[in-house]
Amino acid sequence: MKALLHAEILKLLSTRTTAGLLLATLGLVALSVVANVPKVGDGEAPFSLDDPGLLAYVVAICFGVPPVLVVLYGTLAFTQEFRYGTITSTYLGEPRRSRVLVAKWLALFLASAVVTTATLALSVPFSSALIRSRDGDVTFAGHFWGVVAIGFVVLAAYGVIGVAIGALVRNQVAAVVGVIVWMTAIEFTVIPSFPDVGRWMPLGATSSLFQIGPSLGLDGNLLSVPVAGLVLLAYTAAAVALALHITPKRDVL
Repeated sequence: MKALLHAEILKLLSTRTTAGLLLATLGLVALSVVANVPKVGDGEAPFSLDDPGLLAYVVAICFGVPPVLVVLYGTLAFTQEFRYGTITSTYLGEPRRSRVLVAKWLALFLASAVVTTATLALSVPFSSALIRSRDGDVTFAGHFWGVVAIGFVVLAAYGVIGVAIGALVRNQVAAVVGVIVWMTAIEFTVIPSFPDVGRWMPLGATSSLFQIGPSLGLDGNLLSVPVAGLVLLAYTAAAVALALHITPKRDVL
């Protein structure tokens, strides 16, 4: 398993797509900070500059983009093998496909930790500096540390889901387009328009975990944090179960 995991990590690191997607995501994280730190005298912002929860709120908002990146990483980890024909040699090297799945999940777990760390390394100091420059309150309180912990957990879950999507769909174009459309269009449309349905979606559960309902205009319409955690866990478990059940039974081509 150690050699298999090492091989999967090398596959992630050896493509330009990995670095390009990460840089694009960090650029969007920086834009999120600029867009969500309120200006002086802005009375319509969800949090004011003197609110002790402002830093936690801004950092939580910055985690809106990284889940898309991590799901794409996971999807590409499998679909690229089918696109370039390397899946045959992968399965010849390790005929037990469940072990290949586990190795990819472990690799994405590590990748998600890197993405989370990079997101925090950019968003926390940038948000703090911008808030201080506007004479705001920068408080590293309990909610802030909760956001940090949730970030690692949520991105790890999305990485697992991404690998499962890649294993199940296999066609790279269909998988990537489907992920982007679902996560950036469908969920963002359904959740505010039909909150009773949207709150049960992965993004709805994630928004509940980060407690960013006010920024979406959904204060009071999202799930409680414990229920949201169970919902995201259920999505992750279902993705794992489907991938483990179907992948070993399918033809390579």
